[in-house]
Amino acid sequence: MRIVVKIVRWLLGLIVLAVAALFAWLYIAPPELIRVGSGYSAKIVCSNVFIAGRDANEVLAVDVQAPGHPLLRLMRVSVDKNRGTVSAGLFGFLGKSVAVARDGLGCASVPDGDVGKARRTAIQAEPSAATMGDLWPEGERVEASQDPVVAKLLDDAALTGTGMRAVVVVKNGRVVAERYGEGFSAKTPLLGWSMTKTVNAAIVGTLVKDGKMAFDDKNLFAPW
Repeated sequence: MRIVVKIVRWLLGLIVLAVAALFAWLYIAPPELIRVGSGYSAKIVCSNVFIAGRDANEVLAVDVQAPGHPLLRLMRVSVDKNRGTVSAGLFGFLGKSVAVARDGLGCASVPDGDVGKARRTAIQAEPSAATMGDLWPEGERVEASQDPVVAKLLDDAALTGTGMRAVVVVKNGRVVAERYGEGFSAKTPLLGWSMTKTVNAAIVGTLVKDGKMAFDDKNLFAPW
């Protein structure tokens, strides 16, 4: 019986040692997948907290963990509203990454951890000239369409059901219908995701057409 107890203790000791070694390895040299996951978590939470004014725990659960890789479910975040930063890591401390909010430029991931350097990259946003009385996009006013087809579109639960943030219908350059999910409004900034690629492509294409940019231009920005 004593031999069995010794063997069990020995095995438990090995297990504890192995777990400790695993955590030490993850802390000192975390795999790239963990760093990517923590960086993604920090950036998404940062943008939604400091730009959109949303709750950090809600963003982590709904925006980061629910639709993402199973590893993201183990991510924990910490928000420092005084410094404008969000840190994230596996269980909150493994493979930690940080993101910082910058004036006029939104949030950015800081892979090297130099928050001060990242914060120095900022621009002064110009005040909007839009007025409440003018129609969008010159102003904020919207004339809703009375078209039943548009109403049917917005009543489609598959489009405007659970998880919907915003649906905006634009026709001939004017907003004709809009609907927002709970906690969101026309004033809530939202991440553009891959739509940003389309917008940037349209901007670059317009500049090329107007002769203000060429595909073979170099050194457009000092960091490049």
